[in-house]
Amino acid sequence: MNRIPVCRPASGKDYDEFLALLKQEASEYLERSLELIGLTMWKFSKAIRTVGEVFRIECQSRPAGYYWIEKRGNVLHIHGIVLRPEFQGMGIAGSIMTLLAENYRGEVDLIELGVHDSNVRARELYQKLGYNVVKRMDEVGFDIMQKRLANPH
Repeated sequence: MNRIPVCRPASGKDYDEFLALLKQEASEYLERSLELIGLTMWKFSKAIRTVGEVFRIECQSRPAGYYWIEKRGNVLHIHGIVLRPEFQGMGIAGSIMTLLAENYRGEVDLIELGVHDSNVRARELYQKLGYNVVKRMDEVGFDIMQKRLANPH
C-alpha cells in the first residue's frame, strides 16, 4: 500500500473542506482559541484563503488532509496539519514535516508551529522530529515549538 503523500496547492472547495476538517478534528479547542486571540470564524476562514499557502494532501489517490504554512522572514510557520481520521497514525504528518524541512532548508533558519495541550500524539511526533518548546501560551493552552534547520553546506 503506497502511503507516500502527494501535496498539491489548495484551490476552490479545498479551503472549505480544510476548514470543515479542522473544525471536526480540533473541535475541542478551535473556537475558544480563536476567540482568545480575537478572531471570529469568518476572519479565520478568510485568513486560510489569504495568508500563506494551503496544500491538499493525497494518499493512495484519495484526499487525506491539508496543511497550511506561512513563510515569515527566516521562519516557516506551520499553521496546521490536519488529516482525515482514516489517515491518522500512518506516518503522513511526519512525512510532511520532513518534506517541509528538506524543501525549506537554506531558505529559512527555523520551522515553528503551535500545538494544543490536548494533541498529545502530535506533540510526541514533533518532539521525536527534534522540535522544542520555546514559548508557552497558557491562555489558549498552546506551546510554540521550533526546530532549527542546519545549513545545506
